[in-house]
Amino acid sequence: MVENKINGPETYDQWIGLGRIIIPCIKGLPIIKGWSAPDFKITKEEWRQKYSKCEIALRLDQDIDLDIDNELAKRFIKNYVKSCDSVFGRSSNPSSHYIWKGKLDYKKFSLPAELKDYCKNSNHGTTLCEIRTGEKRYTIVPRSLHSKDPEHVRWEKYFGINEYPSNLNSDLKKVALSTALCILYAPEGDRDSYCTAIAGTLLKHTDWTETEIDNFIYNIALASNDEDAEERKSKGSSAKKANRKFGMPKLAEIVGCSVKAISELFNWVGIKQVASEEAREAIGDIIEYGHDRYVVKINAIVKGKLTEKEIIVNGPTLKTQRFFYDEIIKQASVWVPEIKKDDYNAVMQRKYNSRTRSKFYEEEANEDLVFIKHFKYYIKDQQAFSNKINLLEYKRPYFDMTKNFLEFNLDSFEDYLTEKKIKIKRVDLVMKVQRVLKAKKNHGKVGEKSCVSWRIKDYDIDKNDLVIDGEYEDAPETERITDES
Repeated sequence: MVENKINGPETYDQWIGLGRIIIPCIKGLPIIKGWSAPDFKITKEEWRQKYSKCEIALRLDQDIDLDIDNELAKRFIKNYVKSCDSVFGRSSNPSSHYIWKGKLDYKKFSLPAELKDYCKNSNHGTTLCEIRTGEKRYTIVPRSLHSKDPEHVRWEKYFGINEYPSNLNSDLKKVALSTALCILYAPEGDRDSYCTAIAGTLLKHTDWTETEIDNFIYNIALASNDEDAEERKSKGSSAKKANRKFGMPKLAEIVGCSVKAISELFNWVGIKQVASEEAREAIGDIIEYGHDRYVVKINAIVKGKLTEKEIIVNGPTLKTQRFFYDEIIKQASVWVPEIKKDDYNAVMQRKYNSRTRSKFYEEEANEDLVFIKHFKYYIKDQQAFSNKINLLEYKRPYFDMTKNFLEFNLDSFEDYLTEKKIKIKRVDLVMKVQRVLKAKKNHGKVGEKSCVSWRIKDYDIDKNDLVIDGEYEDAPETERITDES
């Protein structure tokens, strides 16, 4: 193993020699005004004459300092920080500062105020860690006396202040989120649901791979001393396969806080829709139950517990936000927050496109099948005749026993539907005859007389619906397909 090199810069002339801007401090506070000004500079001679006994603070114009305040964050450094050549700390808080060359946006990672009870034993309260960078930020460097404790800061590793080889911002935010979720880790009995809810949130709202999610949750379980950590190791892939939709509301229920507090944490890794997350999560899976009938899972908080309800709606209700939320109140008797109007269509379209079909799906509920059933009852009622003269003179269906096609009179079928009080407009009737029954208009003759009908090829007729009588010699037929309106 290569030992850490630790002869890093410690004096003012060494830091100035590295081209860095340094600030004289006492008890961690700058003693010179204007230290953050772009043109601020102190020469080596000024340091020697005026500030040689001061603490040295490195202004972070060109460097990034990860300042770790919560000990748990250190458990995740090895998981996500790929390299760092400059590490320092102090006896009571070792390895608490990681330095890289570069620039990032300043970010302080703290648990929301409503979660402060989880950090009662932390010296830094709800603060987990901090990305310090920019000319308005500084850090007390090795050999200087720490501002809060009578101990000196010291190097633990130094091979130069170098650039990070990957996406430092992304990796540090994973450290921060892991720390938060470790602090909030569920008690026994809720741990599986807790990890599943983390997986569900990341699957739905990030582009992380299943493997990344698996490792992320496994690392949290290990750091939380979960005895069943091995069982959490495939949460990303298992949650996707099982289509488990636990998310932020479930996490909020287990932790005992608002969804907003949970969403603030996940915002660290780029999940932006924090304000409406509870509303989005309230609508669960859509399951197709039959033609134009959908079962929608509703996730509601009832007496402090996340409870799953179901409502049944049709397509138009699903598509219209106001009608949909009315049905939630009417059928499920729960109040859920509404998605923003501009987001509703996008959310519901995504859920609709990923809908599943119920194992109880009933094909006979399809309206086309209902129409086919009406037609079969019409044939049973009127009977089909093997002699075409019945079609010509009595408008009764005709079945060609040789070629297996059925012909019927549209007016007769329409009269039957009217008698049965089945209302279908003529134009819709013609369309259904064409589209559902696959019938084509036929202009034929019986003898010398014209006989217009609709023909269905390869019709499977019930023998009980067929009347076989004497054959009638037809004149040669000519077929022409037209539309009737």
